[in-house]
Amino acid sequence: MSLLKRRLPRTLGFGAGLLACALLVYGVAGALWGIFRPTLTGHELDDGGYAIDAMGSVQFIAFITFALITGLLGLFLGLGAYLRRQGRGLSMLLWVGVCALAGAASFYVFGGVTATHPPEKPGEVVEFAPNFSPAISWAVAPFMAMFAYWSTAFVSADEDW
Repeated sequence: MSLLKRRLPRTLGFGAGLLACALLVYGVAGALWGIFRPTLTGHELDDGGYAIDAMGSVQFIAFITFALITGLLGLFLGLGAYLRRQGRGLSMLLWVGVCALAGAASFYVFGGVTATHPPEKPGEVVEFAPNFSPAISWAVAPFMAMFAYWSTAFVSADEDW
């Protein structure tokens, strides 16, 4: 058989498309999330430095919204992957988790790029979105994606299994 007539399995193409779709959707959602992230505001003091207005925990709000949004996107990713009927099984369940984790990383990176950064030459008032650590919330998107995929397979009445 020649190399030109050799075809890749459909499940491989579906898996690559799922990863590309996850990176794109999570990246766009992360960029929008970064634009609307809550910020800290600081006012210049007479003796130098800045006094930050503490109005709740901005870092916690960023953490919890990261977990909620990536979890919801993971849920839709898992459901969408199952409903496409391409290569259902354990390998696709694990791949959905990997795609969701890569999507969460894309969400975090693009959200950090579009978030308000501290100014290089601060004036009387500075406004910026502080850094935060996602910590355990990295696991939310893969868990929700795999849980949605598994749950749908569990309650499905398909004859394919």
